[in-house]
Amino acid sequence: MSVAQIEKALIRFVSQPENTAIVLKGDWGTGKTHFWNGVVKSNRSLFSKKKYSYVSLFGLNGLSELKRSIFENTVVSNKAGDLSSKESIFENLKKLDFSDAVTGFRKMFGFGKEAKIPFVGSFGGIIDSIQYALVEETIICIDDFERRGSGLSSRDVLGLVSNLVETKKCSVVLILNDGTLKKEDEFFSFSEKVFDYEVTFAPSVEESVNLVFGSAGGGRQTLADNSIRLGISNIRLLKKIELFASILDDVLKDSHPRVVIQAHSTLPLAVFAVYGGGKCKVDLDFVLGYQGSLVSYMPDSPTASVEELEIKKATREKSNYLEEYGFGSCDEFDALLVDLVKKGYADGDLLKSLVGGLERKIKHDDDVALLGKAWELLHASFSKNEPDVYAAFELAISKALQYFTVNDLDSVALVYYESGKKAYINDIIDEYFSSVFPGSGVRAKEEIFQWPRNSYVVSKLDKYFESLAIKGDLAALIRAMIEGGGFPDGDIRRGIAQKTDSEFYDYFAGLDSKEFTKYARSLLKCGEVQSSDVDVTSDYEAIFIKTYRALLELSKLSPLNEIRMSKFRSYEQTYNELIRKLEGSIEAKKS
Repeated sequence: MSVAQIEKALIRFVSQPENTAIVLKGDWGTGKTHFWNGVVKSNRSLFSKKKYSYVSLFGLNGLSELKRSIFENTVVSNKAGDLSSKESIFENLKKLDFSDAVTGFRKMFGFGKEAKIPFVGSFGGIIDSIQYALVEETIICIDDFERRGSGLSSRDVLGLVSNLVETKKCSVVLILNDGTLKKEDEFFSFSEKVFDYEVTFAPSVEESVNLVFGSAGGGRQTLADNSIRLGISNIRLLKKIELFASILDDVLKDSHPRVVIQAHSTLPLAVFAVYGGGKCKVDLDFVLGYQGSLVSYMPDSPTASVEELEIKKATREKSNYLEEYGFGSCDEFDALLVDLVKKGYADGDLLKSLVGGLERKIKHDDDVALLGKAWELLHASFSKNEPDVYAAFELAISKALQYFTVNDLDSVALVYYESGKKAYINDIIDEYFSSVFPGSGVRAKEEIFQWPRNSYVVSKLDKYFESLAIKGDLAALIRAMIEGGGFPDGDIRRGIAQKTDSEFYDYFAGLDSKEFTKYARSLLKCGEVQSSDVDVTSDYEAIFIKTYRALLELSKLSPLNEIRMSKFRSYEQTYNELIRKLEGSIEAKKS
């Protein structure tokens, strides 16, 4: 049954004079309540009953609570679908005239001062009965049936529904999540006797998307189209997509159209990956690390294990999914959008980052449009158009190399390496790292968004970071280290680590200061440092080994130096372990 047919069925239900009970059922998250509320608001002028009440069973633990909730949430039909307000509840309370009754109840039951206001007084049970007696000629929606409290049984709810229909001139619709009740639930024993028929709500993906984005105008059309392409039918997910899009509206208002298109492409994918409950074919980590499908389609290694082949197969399937969706690769702007979705909110700092990311993205997209066209030409067909493809890449390189990111360069290098054109692209890589990248302001490896895969690009990056080491003699670097807090980091760390064994020996041999022990210990503490960055760890280990080795050599010069060395002997075990590690690494490289 289509959404249009379901709407007709529900309109017929609310407008017919007969007292009826029906079930509106469907899978979780398909938007049954959202759809029902839409029907109610659009068609309340057609209601056959004078009043309307919407009740959620979530947390209700008894029949009296359910009856009371029906009474409290009753509104006149022309307000059906509006939230019950304090005023509407007071209007219902006015129907309970207790001006004389309170005194009578007190005398009758001897409650005295215990008699209180209706709802919470000592004679609450009687009040509940009076309230329920006033419920009549009402269209009642009972929602969240499977989330009712343990004190409210299926038999109780269905018995009340039957009573409302048969004796109170009411019509009742029960909203039910299909497949959530256990087979032994009493609902299945009594439902046929209570309900006249069931309406199954199973909208198509297009219908679900239209329910959320249908009235939003052209500004949401890309979001709607991409949600359909991803097959998202869950109303809650679609509403999350709309929520995050609305957060971004102010930021995207004056942005380049291509940036808006990218944002409205990444948002549905990120929401689906984060909140889709495993239904999305790619996980978030894969999305964040995705840099195109070229690697996953390279020939399998003849020596690959079964496990490696399975991993590659899974990677290929995920890559194909993203490629078909139109997600080319994850850049910094995409990562910021994913971060917004993961956090669930946008604080000031995040919005600033998004604005900065957008500005960089606009400039990048405008300046490297030629590179985008080259990629489009590459992936558009299997035609014999190699000269045209390489001409497109070389035009982009000649016009926009200064705007390439490291990841742009890396992707292009992979194409040329796989095509046997290393010489040409290596010259381009040399030019990039000599004239373009030094002006980027990048000072640490962690600032590279995605570490490159091309070996030559990696080697040039390594040399670049090595070149950042502060130059000068060891004494000057150690003084800078002490003045900076006593622990080498960044460029100072690299500069000290690159000094030779003889420079360390000469430094300590010539050091004559009351701060000798302080300086030595500051360097020896490097042996205790562990970093997730292999190169940083290597620097610290080199500083420690060279320091301890110099002190060890100096201790051999005299018995007095042996005594002086005793205060540093606690580092001997660390020194021996790192020497064994270093020797093992050297042997491994030889083999």
